[in-house]
Amino acid sequence: MSTATARTRPTPRPERLREAARPDLRVVEGVNVRRSVVPLTIIALIVLIAAIIIPMVINTQMAETSFAIRDKQLQLNELDAHSWTLQTELQKVSSPNALEKAAQAQGMVKAGQTGLVTLSTGTVDGGQAAQ
Repeated sequence: MSTATARTRPTPRPERLREAARPDLRVVEGVNVRRSVVPLTIIALIVLIAAIIIPMVINTQMAETSFAIRDKQLQLNELDAHSWTLQTELQKVSSPNALEKAAQAQGMVKAGQTGLVTLSTGTVDGGQAAQ
């Protein structure tokens, strides 16, 4: 070895410094740390059961809601059809021919020609009374 490489190397530590840098380790006897598997198993079972039951409950609720919506839609369709029927009947009954027939059935007659009322004299000029 050359003298240049020997000078750049650090000098070895004394033996007492090496011992001081080491942690003081010792063996502990008589302590038996053993954890039970039962609580972890119970927790795993609870999570598994919850993972199975919760989706079933949600699906059941969704199915019930779906049936309720379907029933309401059927009711809405029936009411809509009834509404269209009533509108059609109203149009038939409110036609001029139907109104004339209904008025005659009740004993009404056609109005005569209209006349004019003169306010200063209080007389009716023109027009005819209904017959």
